[in-house]
Amino acid sequence: MIDYQIAIPSYKRPTRLITETLTTLKRTNADFSRVTVFVADSNEKHLYDTALQAIGLGVKVVISQPGLINSRIWYNLHYYKPGTRILNLDDDIAGLYVKDGNALQPYTGDLDRLVSKGFQVCQNTGARLWGINPVANGMFLKPTISVGLRYICGIFHGTFAGDPAMCGDDRPRQSSGEDFELTLRSFKRYKGVVRIDGYCPKTKYFAEGGIQAELGGKDKRAKDHEAQLQQIVNRFPSISKLYIKSGDVPNIKLKTITHGKLQWI
Repeated sequence: MIDYQIAIPSYKRPTRLITETLTTLKRTNADFSRVTVFVADSNEKHLYDTALQAIGLGVKVVISQPGLINSRIWYNLHYYKPGTRILNLDDDIAGLYVKDGNALQPYTGDLDRLVSKGFQVCQNTGARLWGINPVANGMFLKPTISVGLRYICGIFHGTFAGDPAMCGDDRPRQSSGEDFELTLRSFKRYKGVVRIDGYCPKTKYFAEGGIQAELGGKDKRAKDHEAQLQQIVNRFPSISKLYIKSGDVPNIKLKTITHGKLQWI
């Protein structure tokens, strides 16, 4: 089994962290001694410590920096030793699902199996970023692992501490769209990212708390999100473009580049 740590930045939603991501980890037999929750300040630490002590899982709470991307960069540079394998999670993962025909079923296997596979394929291909399918729809999931350019959603992804694609001095510090930024930076630097296509998370995008609270509410986040996505596309014009999906929600479409595929589910 591959050694790794689990990092969960969280802001203003300890209850959701417990009922969603930590519950999902418990269902998949996660080792909670690996888990660290990163919060913005001492007030948040007290709030989270109080909530987490009540459930008795032994989860650590550490003060990093305000803002999602600032927190991730901080723990990459200052908390974990360089090269440490990190499973980065959002605090609102209501479940993990696996492809079953054209449907989905809850993943009831061990988290270690999934995470070890992601890091092993990175090791074998020279990639430094892996993730799972962002779309909770069995029609779009495949029993494969793709190596090339695919969107790696920030909800559930594996990285290596100190990686310049994640935390180099030239890395923009915006939280909105930061997973697109990381995907594109990692692809350009290492010529590929890894996506396990047959697994997906269940979550609610643009939920209360988290980045939405960080940016000052739903309307402000929507405007900021579109502006940040446009800046990302401007930095990577040959392999990304901005488009508006249903519900007038801005998003980025990446150029599909495939270096290889493995069968795995």
